[in-house]
Amino acid sequence: VIDDASHLATHMAQSLFFWFPRIEPGGLLVVEDIQPIQEANAFRTQFLPQIMKDLHFCGDPSQAPDALCFPTLQPLLASIHCEMHICTFERNDEPAMPDLSLELSKTPPHALDLRGCQALLDTPVLH
Repeated sequence: VIDDASHLATHMAQSLFFWFPRIEPGGLLVVEDIQPIQEANAFRTQFLPQIMKDLHFCGDPSQAPDALCFPTLQPLLASIHCEMHICTFERNDEPAMPDLSLELSKTPPHALDLRGCQALLDTPVLH
């Protein structure tokens, strides 16, 4: 899936939350036009740090407490590659969810606000 829609951060995040669970294992979602313009900045500066944190989720509370920013996307992520003004999100081998409800496909309120992800707030560099 290639998101070649608006240059609005909210629309980019909505595309990811809607399409990514529906993509077949090993498939790709490409989001383009994430260049540093006012309308797209929140995707780069607020959304990407959260999903990158989830990609590198440790997940062993006995070692150190950790939580997910986006628990609906993290179990499906294999990799994220960003270059210039394009990010490619790769699906892992988990089955696609073509019948996922619209309610579960909604963008969480904190998607474009780092302060809404407790896991990042617990990270010393963000205090």
